[in-house]
This record gives sequence, structure tokens and C-alpha cells, in this order.
Amino acid sequence: MMMITENIMGQRYQQFIDILAKRCNRFAFVENRQLMENEKLRLAAVDELLAPIKSQLIERKVQNEWETTTLGENTAFVYYFLLNDTTAQFLKERSDSLLG
Repeated sequence: MMMITENIMGQRYQQFIDILAKRCNRFAFVENRQLMENEKLRLAAVDELLAPIKSQLIERKVQNEWETTTLGENTAFVYYFLLNDTTAQFLKERSDSLLG
């Protein structure tokens, strides 16, 4: 497992996504429930944002722990997607940074 401790941005982010797309077969998109002012509205906005890659969705779970993150008693929606040419392009077009 690779541990990233900084927010990779710009051209480095674009290159990072290309490298990951060659080495990994899935990625997670996380929405922390404690940061949502209105959960229903936020989830609708997330669904709209992710609509172009909806067919690549593996599953969505409510979790308090994943990979290198633990929220304790709090939970987040964790969306697991296939990582392929389609989703890598989506990530590069929709964000300019790893934490964006």
C-alpha cells in the first residue's frame, strides 16, 4: 500500500492518476457525513457529480474506517469505483489535486 502525506496538485496530480491507473484497479471517493450540512442535498449533488462514471461504481458503503483512515464513531459514505481509462480521465478533468 502506498501512503501519501501531501496534497498532490497540478501536473504532478495528472501524472499521479496516470501511474495509479496502470497499477490499481479501483479507487475510493469519500464524503464525510459530519461535514454535510444537509445530507440529502449533498448526496444528490454527489450523485450528479458522479453521474458520468456511475456505470463504473462497484459499491457505496457507510463506513468509519477504510485503508489508512479511521473516523472513530463518525461515519462517511465511501464510494468504490473501478479505476480505468474512463474514471482516470474523469478524475483528471474534475479535479486538479488529490484532495480536491
